[in-house]
Amino acid sequence: MQSEYRAQWGQLLTLTAAHFVLDSFAGLMHTVLPAFQESFQLSVAAGAVLLTVFLVSANGIQLLIGHSRPTKERPLFLYLGFLLTCAIAMFMVVPSGGAALLWLCLISIVCGAGLGMTHPEFLRAVHRLDGISSTVGSAVFMSGGVIGFAFGGWVSTHLYARYGLGSLIPFCIASVISLAVVMAVRVRLAIEDTTSKSQPLHSEASAPSFWLIVAIAALVASSMTVFAWIIPQHVRYLGIDLTIGGLAVSLLSVAGGIGAVAMSRPAHRIGEFRMIRRMLIAGVPFIIAYLFLIQYRWAMGLLFVGGFFCFGVYPILVSIARNCKGTSFGHRMGWVVGGVWLIASAMPILLGPVAKSLGTGAVVFIIPIGFAVALVLTIKRKRQND
Repeated sequence: MQSEYRAQWGQLLTLTAAHFVLDSFAGLMHTVLPAFQESFQLSVAAGAVLLTVFLVSANGIQLLIGHSRPTKERPLFLYLGFLLTCAIAMFMVVPSGGAALLWLCLISIVCGAGLGMTHPEFLRAVHRLDGISSTVGSAVFMSGGVIGFAFGGWVSTHLYARYGLGSLIPFCIASVISLAVVMAVRVRLAIEDTTSKSQPLHSEASAPSFWLIVAIAALVASSMTVFAWIIPQHVRYLGIDLTIGGLAVSLLSVAGGIGAVAMSRPAHRIGEFRMIRRMLIAGVPFIIAYLFLIQYRWAMGLLFVGGFFCFGVYPILVSIARNCKGTSFGHRMGWVVGGVWLIASAMPILLGPVAKSLGTGAVVFIIPIGFAVALVLTIKRKRQND
């Protein structure tokens, strides 16, 4: 029994590391976007289109394939995804000029699809590890993604400053190595009718509706997407080094990953939904304070605390969704890790014209709205149960 438990933790850590590598591509796309715009002579609005195309591809495909292959154990989409993400290296051969945006969007569709198709099968593989509690397993695995997003966002700005588009090659090499490791450890997927019996505690009168969880997760994802898109742009506008924008996005993501892991045990004890409410109450004021004090380096401390609580709720939401009733497991995972980010991916293209006409400063204060409305939904449900 002990050896099986250790083996499951070994697989969980392997999946977490692979998640780290793949989500670093998403971090790269956000923080190096201003540099892409300069290299290919794109406007801020055109950059928003490019990022939105990437995000729609990455998240939309999860809804399309999340429910497929429910009785298959081999993670074929996972294998394929590692290879398709390497399409981003084709940015290196795109000439600047009138057709650049079209070619970049086509490449982003392929790369985004590769990134997105891995996530439902990643989560089915984690769900198979029934010796590890749902809350802890989800928190550890999801933290790999958010920290990978942060690492990709941070390191890509430094690599790009030195190597330009050649900085994309190390990310592709890491993806191929991850594929080899995942195949070597023989990762397998949970079968739909034999998934984990581990159930989280919600400490509410009844388990929350799956669609309520989707709504809250979509609001959190929207705030995160706006932050990751507009902060590097705003920092660039203020005349600050691009790496500072990348650092801010990375710090928020890392803080969320740490928060998810740190709070997963207490959440399992006192109730996951109750923990989400408390974390949002604690975190929203720090996010708002950071936005007012963004020009000061010490404000990064405020951002860390805000991210620890506000973005730290997302992996806990995934844990709740894993055990909600009413739809298949693959469908739930497709929505909570793909659908919510698909909804959020509309934010850059919707707010791009606002940033162009009113400036980036007008958009940054939209960031806390998603977190705040998510908090309102959790409070409203609590009152309904009282």
